[in-house]
Formats: sequence, structure tokens, C-alpha cells
Amino acid sequence: MQKALLFLEKWSLPLILGIFIALIWANWESESYQHFLHAKWFFGTDIHFLVNDVFLVLFFGQVMIEIVHELSPNGALNSIKKAIPNLVGAIGGVLLPIVLFFTFNSIWGQASFDNGWAIGTATDIAVALLFARFIFPKKHPAITFLLFLAVIDDLIGLGIIAVFYPDAQKPVMPEYLFLVFGAVLLSLLLRKLNTKTYMPYAVPAGLSWFGMFMANLHPSLALIWIVPFISGDKGEKSPLHKLEHHLKPIVTIGLFFFGLTNAGVAFGNISTLTWIILASLVLGKFIGIISFVKVCGLFGYKLNSKIGLTELILISMVSGVGLTVSLFIADIAYVETVLKDAAKMGALLSLLGGAIAVLAAKTVLRKHKF
Repeated sequence: MQKALLFLEKWSLPLILGIFIALIWANWESESYQHFLHAKWFFGTDIHFLVNDVFLVLFFGQVMIEIVHELSPNGALNSIKKAIPNLVGAIGGVLLPIVLFFTFNSIWGQASFDNGWAIGTATDIAVALLFARFIFPKKHPAITFLLFLAVIDDLIGLGIIAVFYPDAQKPVMPEYLFLVFGAVLLSLLLRKLNTKTYMPYAVPAGLSWFGMFMANLHPSLALIWIVPFISGDKGEKSPLHKLEHHLKPIVTIGLFFFGLTNAGVAFGNISTLTWIILASLVLGKFIGIISFVKVCGLFGYKLNSKIGLTELILISMVSGVGLTVSLFIADIAYVETVLKDAAKMGALLSLLGGAIAVLAAKTVLRKHKF
């Protein structure tokens, strides 16, 4: 069973299957698919809420664990100098898609498309990692770079949602963020008490989720404020390692439902908006990450020596895959279903960028040692 789960996790097969089924279902039986998404299945909530507001908490928590490992004394990001080019690259991968979106939209689009400018800012962590695993060995620094990029991109993307896409019926209520701050303090106290299991951290995690939810901010990031306080000092016996071990099978299987509930888009709604989103996302990440990292290098802040120009190009291509947060933003950026689906198709088609990166690595660059 453990080997099967490791295989599924390595190749993100549940996520791919979920996306595949969603696309077929949404185009074959659209009405039943919409009923599946929005029917009140569990205590008055729909599966869309359970996946995007509850399950993704665990997903982003697992990602944060990876970042914590890399920030540890033996990690690849254990100093400010090492972290700066990663952060600058992430910022470039956010800014350039925005610039390109407005540029392309001014030439080929229309005013009704304007609200989708932020869709290209985010990177899908799960799918990008899937493509990266086809290219790089498991412990390659490029994987760490991609993880850091994706987390920062998604943090910025969710921040953009809160600031630039407020729900008129649910305005942001920042006073509830004191609950999140309280959750952080409680986590710090648990760390000071040398808590030997991760279970007590469920209390501040729940408080963090509730605070973000009540503040009308997307609560999927609730765990990232808590994870850094969970002790990882004793290796495999540490609470952090045990949490990571227990989360992996849940997240692996849960990604099937994420794909199933978010990727169902009607192909008939492809339009100019689709191509603007696709171009701004793929080209924006590619140009933004490479250019910002190279400029950062001129000031003495360089990436790991194992990440040369070839590796940087491939990671920039892979990071242009936008699903998770991109689909969130597309869902709230447009009211009209036709525009919403056209924008989502742009995000889905960004999968081609990752596929091209893998193809290039396995053919043109097959002699290159990563």
C-alpha cells in the first residue's frame, strides 16, 4: 500500500485523473457536473467548499513543510543571501504576467477582459512539481527553487484576491486577523514548551483557519503560519516529520478531488481571452523569472551553482503552469460564465508549457546532466 501511494504521489496521478475526468464530465454532461459541484452534500456545504477551503489547507501545509526543511541549517535556503534570488525570481514571475496581460489585452482584447489581469500571477505547485520530477532528480536544487517560487507566487496571488477582488457581499474584515495572530502566538508557546507531537498544533491551526475565514480571506493558507513552529529538530522522530508523513497520503488522494472540482471547463468557450491569459502566464513567467534572477545575480545574489541557465529556463517554463490559484482568480474575476470558462481554459492550457519543458529536457537536452 505504501509503495502504491509513493508511486501515485511521485507522478501526481490522482490530480491528473481528476483533471481528465472533470474535463470529460463538464463537456459531456455539464448539468450533472454542476449539480455535483454545488449540491449540499455535507452538512449544508458543497464539495467545492470542502476541497478549496478545507483540503487545500493540508496541501499548502505540506508545501510549507518542504520550505521549512530548506530553511533549516542544512537546507538550500538557510541564509538571506541564498533566499534573495529565489524571492526576486518569484516577484518577476508575478509582475511580468501582469504587464503582458495588459499589453496583449490592449492590442487584441477588450475592456470586459480587464479584470483577469491577476490570473497569470500564480503557479500551480502540484502540477509544476510533477513536470519538474520528470526533468530533475528528487534532491536537485531546482526543485527547491520551484517550490519557493510557487509558494511566494501563490501567497501574492491570494493577497491580490483579498485586496483587488473583494466580494461586495463579503468585504474583508481585518479585525478577525487578530485570531490568526493569536494562533501564531499559541504555536510559539507550544514550541517553547517543546511539544513532542504535532496534534496540539491542531488548535492554533483551527483558530488560524477560522480567523482567515471570518476575515473573508481565503483560508487555504491557514497552516503556513503554524508549520514553522512545529519542531523538526530530531529528524524522522520529530513532530514535523511525522506530520509530513501523515499528510502525504491524504494530500495525494485529495488532489484527485481538487482536479475534479476545479478543472471542469467547457471547451466551446475558448476565445481571445483564453489566448491572452495563456500567453501572459507562460511568457510572463518565462521572461519575468529569468530576467529578474539574472539582474539579481549582477548584484552578487546568485542561485545555487547547480542551477545554470538551462535549468533556469526549464524551471521558468514549468512555473508557467497555472491551475490552483489561477482557477480561483478566474472564478471570481468574471461574472459571465463565457468569460469565466474562457479564462479557465487559458490556465488549463498552460499545462502545455510544462509538457514542452519535459519534452525539451528529454530530447534536445537529453545529454545535459541535471
